[in-house]
Amino acid sequence: MLEQQRCPWAQQQLRVFHDQEWAVPVTAEDELFKLLALQVWQSGLSQSVLLRKRAAICATFHDLAPEWLRQTETQVLLDRLADPALIRNRRKLLAIQHNAFALDALHQQDESLCYLLWQRTRKTHFTTATAIPRYDETAVRLAAQLKKVGFQFMGPTNCYALLATAGVLNLHLTSCWRYPVINRAQQMVKESLGF
Repeated sequence: MLEQQRCPWAQQQLRVFHDQEWAVPVTAEDELFKLLALQVWQSGLSQSVLLRKRAAICATFHDLAPEWLRQTETQVLLDRLADPALIRNRRKLLAIQHNAFALDALHQQDESLCYLLWQRTRKTHFTTATAIPRYDETAVRLAAQLKKVGFQFMGPTNCYALLATAGVLNLHLTSCWRYPVINRAQQMVKESLGF
């Protein structure tokens, strides 16, 4: 039996993430915020580091629920960074709490993270990993829009990664078995959202 072809980065420790999570379309506001917060945690680190620490981060910080982050005193959050199971970065944690307030400000403007992200969906056709950029003009515009509302640690590279992780962009290679699966899932989401 032939093994399914995958994106070249989907080696042993990343295979389950690649096959079951990466680029699966997400539209729920709290889940999109969680992906955004995890992108902040990962900033400057590898995906494998984040995946090793993700369960501890989510358990410690109430699944990165924005309402909980807004209601929790900053010092209480910072005290939890003593746990070595976490990515212990004070600046990132403060940015994530700040972003929970930015999300609320976005909602008060009758906007949603879902709409901001999914209005940027489009077909992609990458045949080699080297053809995938670190970010593109779409990510630059998203980063500027998020910054205007008050989000931190969400530059173009993080925004591009967020768009891919949330399934807004399908950055699986066209030869990967997940590529057509994600394309179909994206189409269903676009139809349900009216895009």
